[in-house]
Amino acid sequence: MKYSAKIISSLEKCFINDDISLLKSINNLSCLKNEKLNFQIAYTVYSDTLRDKKPAFFMIKSELNEFIKIYKVESVPCRFPVMHNTKELDYQKKEPYLYPDLLDEYIHSDNVYFVPNVLQSLFIEINLDYNSLFHGEYTLECIFFDSDNEILYKTEISIEIINSYLDDEKIKYTQWFHSDCLSSYYNVKPLSEKHFKIIDNFMKTASEYGINTILTPVLTPPLDTKIGGERPTIQLIGIRKSDLGYEYNYDLLDKWINLCRKNNIEFFEISHFFTQWGAKHAPKIIATVNGRKKRIFGWDTDSTSDDYVVFLRDFIKNLIIHLKKLNIDKKCIFHISDEPNEKTVDNYKAAKNTISDLLEDYMVTDALSSIEFYKQGIVKKPIPSTDKIHDFIELKVKNLWAYYCGGQYIDVSNRYIAMPSYRNRIIGAQLYKYDIEGFLHWGYNFYYNQYSRKLINPFLITDADFFAPSGDAYTVYPGNDYKPLKSLRLLIFNEALQDIRAFKTLEKLTSYSHVISIIEEEIDELTFNNYPRNNDYILNLRKKINREISQHIKDIKKI
Repeated sequence: MKYSAKIISSLEKCFINDDISLLKSINNLSCLKNEKLNFQIAYTVYSDTLRDKKPAFFMIKSELNEFIKIYKVESVPCRFPVMHNTKELDYQKKEPYLYPDLLDEYIHSDNVYFVPNVLQSLFIEINLDYNSLFHGEYTLECIFFDSDNEILYKTEISIEIINSYLDDEKIKYTQWFHSDCLSSYYNVKPLSEKHFKIIDNFMKTASEYGINTILTPVLTPPLDTKIGGERPTIQLIGIRKSDLGYEYNYDLLDKWINLCRKNNIEFFEISHFFTQWGAKHAPKIIATVNGRKKRIFGWDTDSTSDDYVVFLRDFIKNLIIHLKKLNIDKKCIFHISDEPNEKTVDNYKAAKNTISDLLEDYMVTDALSSIEFYKQGIVKKPIPSTDKIHDFIELKVKNLWAYYCGGQYIDVSNRYIAMPSYRNRIIGAQLYKYDIEGFLHWGYNFYYNQYSRKLINPFLITDADFFAPSGDAYTVYPGNDYKPLKSLRLLIFNEALQDIRAFKTLEKLTSYSHVISIIEEEIDELTFNNYPRNNDYILNLRKKINREISQHIKDIKKI
């Protein structure tokens, strides 16, 4: 038997029938003191005698062991990996197949298996987020051994921890947190104690990987819902309706905010006040009337109806008073309707005008693709899609955000499971270059099918039942212990967020133009749809950035 293993970058994806000899090995990496540094170990065995597998164990010997987590990279089925008939070529595969994505934490007492002619990988995360002591050169010995402690394969990598930190300033980043999906998947009562414990677990992971802005369901979010249908009620604000008007209870909202603070979530997206795709109706709103809970508004309510406008204005006035008491009102983002289009401009404008005076001092924005909403002054702080964003950049829109979803699959960055990881991570350099203030993606943990008609199994149905290409709907899987399981895509996107902060560290030591000159050293102009299509560009870029930071820190100490 011939055992083979190779240390490769975090950006590689190992498909089960790939040839390990074609993977590019690495022997050194660098990072700053407070970031997560990742790499992988690909492994396989060649044998004419082994019938099924060779059990083995894996370990790393290093002074950094306290920071290290090891994950098995598991493949998941992708029957809808890309949009049908797309001519876009920048995918690792375009046909239904098993794709590497799920990260299953490796327990040292568990086996890894060398399987003949099957390529697998381990994902190594060195989490230095809270490191303040370790810097300098370190060696990691990576060892596969059998039950008799015989070494099957050993290799090593050198890690340089530079004596500097990622910049403290972080881009605002939200991936919509679907609380109802958690109650449905784990079969717990919405907003019960057990549900809040699950929410806490999923929030913790979200925060650990860069999410600092969270969709807050003051009302049940009217997102991806069948017309006339309903998603489970996760309305955080209790409402009581009487002849005298409306009364509000904020106990559950306060509980939510406290969880967010515990998990270092800084900003709050207030759920949309009108239905998706044009603001034609009210969201589902539950109130206690004559001692019984009932739906008082919903699909049968026109967005500008007198009754709803009276309620909504009262609701928003009182909500802002409470948010001020919590000292978070200026950290809130308000939404009207998600993804309106040019056909709904008038409807969107009419709905927004019913409440716009109440929100003059706050950020009011929506994800959209049509620049008409900005040109007409309807949305002053738009969140354009990455394939349309250059229209907004040309108009010099200030404090611009960006988003992508399933519709951004030609040329631009995204994180479909079938996309190469450099196409995920390049977003960091793009967001930095154009000084983008915030980034939005719709699916942190969406486990329903299209229009939220039923729950799906995200381990088997990775496309939300042909709703969107595999991976668009979520970047964490629901684990058996009420905790999320991570994906390659979650960790790679966090690398992009770290890149932004590393660029800013160097910018403060030099200048913005200097950092851009490094970013564009190998390309005429980096844009959202023009960037190098390979791993080496990103890996070499961070090496250059880290090298310059290290040199400037040394020069400063000499002065």
